[in-house]
Amino acid sequence: MSDSYYGRPIVKPHQWKPEVPAYFWIGGTAGAAAVGCTVARIRGAHGLARVFKRTALAGALASPILLTLDLGVPLRFYNMFRVFKPTSPMNLGSWVLTAFGGALTASTLAELCGVKAASVIGELAAAALGPVVTTYTAVLISNTATPVWHEAYEGLPFVFIASGLAGAGAVGVLFAPPEERGIARRAMVLGSLGMGAGMQGMQVGLGPLLSEPYHEGKAGAMHGAATLLGLAGASLGVIGRKNRFVSSTAALCTIAAGVLERFTIFQAGKQSAQDPKYVVESQRARLALRALAHELPQHDERRQESEHAEHRMEHHAQ
Repeated sequence: MSDSYYGRPIVKPHQWKPEVPAYFWIGGTAGAAAVGCTVARIRGAHGLARVFKRTALAGALASPILLTLDLGVPLRFYNMFRVFKPTSPMNLGSWVLTAFGGALTASTLAELCGVKAASVIGELAAAALGPVVTTYTAVLISNTATPVWHEAYEGLPFVFIASGLAGAGAVGVLFAPPEERGIARRAMVLGSLGMGAGMQGMQVGLGPLLSEPYHEGKAGAMHGAATLLGLAGASLGVIGRKNRFVSSTAALCTIAAGVLERFTIFQAGKQSAQDPKYVVESQRARLALRALAHELPQHDERRQESEHAEHRMEHHAQ
C-alpha cells in the first residue's frame, strides 16, 4: 500500500510562484560571478572582472524583488530581519543576501568615486559570501518535507554550484572583452558538464522511485530540454572558442539550460509532493534502514557471545 486516505497528498505541495526558481538561477549566478570577479582580478583580466561584478550586482538587486513578488507582501521580507537564526536557511539566507548586495553596492560606488582600496575590500567581501548565496537555496529546499528535495540534500548543493558557475561563465562569454573570454568559457563549459553530472548523480542517489518525477510530466520535459541545451552549450563552447557567433550561441544555450534545470527541480518537487507514494515509500525505506542499523549491532553481539562460549568449551575440553 503506497497511498494515503482518499489518495490525497500527505505533504502539502509548495505554493511558490515562478519568481522563486528564477531567483534560484539569478542568485546562484550572482554568487558565482562575485567569486569570478576576484579570480579575474588576480589573473589580470579586469574587463572580465567588471562584467562579473556588474552581473553580481544586478543579481543581488533583482533577488529581493523576486522574493518580495513571491511573498506578495513586502513587509514579510522585512520581518526576516527581526531575528538572526543561523539554524534557519531562509533567515540566514536573507541576511547573507543583504550583506552580499551591500558589499557589491559599496564596492561599485567606491569604484565610481575612484577609491580603489574600498572597492577591492567590497569585492573580496562579496566573493567570500558568493558561495553561500549560490548554495543556500539548495539547503533551504532540502530542509523541507518535499520528498525529492529532502532525500537529495547531498546532491542539490553541487547542482546549484555547477549551475551558478555555468551561468556566470556564459555571461562573461557574452559581454567580456574578446581577449579575456578564455576564463569565462572554461567556467561555462565546466559548469555545464558539472550540472549534467550533478543531476545524474543526484537521481542515482534518489533511487528508481524518487527519480521518477524528473522523467515524467512537465519536470521530465524540462529536464530533457535542459540536458540537451547543456550538452549543446558545452560542445559549442569547446568547438567554437575562436568563433564569436558560435561562442555566443553556446552561452545562450548554457543560460537556457541553467534556467530550465532550476525550473525542473522546482516542478519535480511539486510533482513528488502531489503523489502520496513518494512520501510513503521513502519513509518506509528510511524506517527499514534504521531497523537494519539497529539489528546489526545486536547480531554482532550475539555472534561474539557465541564465539566466546565456543572458546570456553574448547578450553574446558582441553
